[in-house]
Amino acid sequence: MRAFLIFITLACAGMAAQAQLPGTLSVQSARGLPALLARAVPRDPQVIAAQAALAATEARYKQARSRLFPTAGLQATRGRSNDLDGTQEVERRTHQVEASVRWNVYNGGADRAELDAAEREMAGAAFDVERARAESAEKLAEAYFDMQRLERGLQQSQERLRDVTQLVRQVARQAELGKSSEVDRELAQSSQLDAELVHDGLLTDQQAARIKLEALAFEPVAQFADFAFAPLPAQALENADTQQAQLRAARERAAAARLRVRGVAATLAPKIDLNVSHLLNNKTTPPPSTIQQRGWSVGVSWEIPLGGGSLAQRDESISRAQAAEADVARAEQGTRADLASMLPRIANARRTLDLLDEQEKKMAFVVRGGTIQYEAGRRNLQQVIQTRDSYFTLQQRRIDQLHRLTLAQMRQYALAGQLLRVFGLAQEAK
Repeated sequence: MRAFLIFITLACAGMAAQAQLPGTLSVQSARGLPALLARAVPRDPQVIAAQAALAATEARYKQARSRLFPTAGLQATRGRSNDLDGTQEVERRTHQVEASVRWNVYNGGADRAELDAAEREMAGAAFDVERARAESAEKLAEAYFDMQRLERGLQQSQERLRDVTQLVRQVARQAELGKSSEVDRELAQSSQLDAELVHDGLLTDQQAARIKLEALAFEPVAQFADFAFAPLPAQALENADTQQAQLRAARERAAAARLRVRGVAATLAPKIDLNVSHLLNNKTTPPPSTIQQRGWSVGVSWEIPLGGGSLAQRDESISRAQAAEADVARAEQGTRADLASMLPRIANARRTLDLLDEQEKKMAFVVRGGTIQYEAGRRNLQQVIQTRDSYFTLQQRRIDQLHRLTLAQMRQYALAGQLLRVFGLAQEAK
């Protein structure tokens, strides 16, 4: 009767423990991973550098746009000269102020091409900021999930250490009563030492993981909330090419490189400048016989480097465009390959996790039954210790498998360009 009651008690405790195992929870607290990412990602140096690069491309775009507008100038002249006025030599003092406007009205479309290219580069830099934010979030989330894995492992290790310590006391009492041998006492103590070694190793790994996590998060992290990734819709996988920030940035840079490729005629075309001037003030003494008060002129210049510099610049722009296109193709190929490999990996991880869940339930029943049989004298101590060690190893495998599944799902979201959205960090396009 006593053995039956012990069995029922252990069974109920096991069911409660199974109910508390980390599962696919989707409810996030204010202290969970998304809130931590929202605070940490903007402070990441990688993100700050990408935002600075975006500001630089915006400034370059403004510079390119300014080339389409005229340039105003103001020139003040003061001097003295000896001039020959007719047959008389005079000493002339010049004091005058002149305003001018210069406008390059045609240069073969170079300014327009540079403006369009700068606009595409600015869009690519914006996607680089998004890529930096996604990489920062993934890096921090990986450290967060690793910390969760170690926390779960430590919980199971603590339970194992408690059970082994209880077993050592039980064997010691039996040895004192002459029901167990000294060999059994040494065996139980050896098992306790093994549990302590494993627990100390997990504690060390946890401390190292905490240091890394807090360094990435720029703040202490004391509480952890489970985060689950829902299966990614098939439509999101199909649209990965149009959503992934790295690919979009590469395409924008390739488009900018293509826009800088100009035809031979445009490369060798002349430049046409319009110049307008107006004399604002003139105190030249003695005054010259003629003074231009205002005027305008149109100048046409055609410069052809005899060494072939213009055509060489065009060849350079063609080569840069080809290199940018190759970068796009390489990025697309890598993304498609990684996404394709994620599907069977995630499916296998889910299937393995389900099998481990079922195996853990069966092994928990074996452990409980083995304990009852040991107390009834139907199992020896070596069998009980081996069963409990196997159960602990199985628990650690399940925790590791859940961790691998989580990382694989996160990588899939990142490759599909959906990671920031699932973390609640997506920003509206300007």
